[in-house]
Amino acid sequence: MKVYTFGDAEKPAVLLLPGTCCHWESNFGQIIPLLASDFSVLCVSYDGFDETERTEFPTMLEETAKIEDWIRANCGGHIRAAYGCSLGGSFVGLLLRARLVRRTTCSNGCRCDYTICGDRDALCQEYPEYRDEAGYRRNTP
Repeated sequence: MKVYTFGDAEKPAVLLLPGTCCHWESNFGQIIPLLASDFSVLCVSYDGFDETERTEFPTMLEETAKIEDWIRANCGGHIRAAYGCSLGGSFVGLLLRARLVRRTTCSNGCRCDYTICGDRDALCQEYPEYRDEAGYRRNTP
C-alpha cells in the first residue's frame, strides 16, 4: 500500500480512497489540485492496485490496518476528512470504527463526522432527489 501526498503537510489532512480496481489518479487526479491549496491531500493506492509495487490485495481488514498504521505514524492518529468512492467507502466505515477520522462539535452542538462515501452507481440516479421532513437531501424512495 502506498499513500501519495499533495499540498502542505501542516494543513488539515483529507484522505481519498479510490474504488474497486480503480487507479488513485483516475479517481482523484482532477480534484487533487483543487484540494491541495487548502488541505494536506492523502491519496491511498491499495496493495495490488499500484503499478509501482508488486503486491496483492490482502483482505479489507488487513488493508485497513495498514491505512490506520499510516495515519497514526504520519498524521498523529487523526485526519480531518475522508472520502471513499465505492470500495473506498467501505474503508471509510472501517476508519470511523477505529476513530481515526476527527470528530468535533458543530456550531449547533451536534457531533460531526467529516466523511463522505461516494459512488457513481447508475442505480442511484434512478431515484429523484427530494428533501425529507428534516430538510435533508435524499435520493431513495
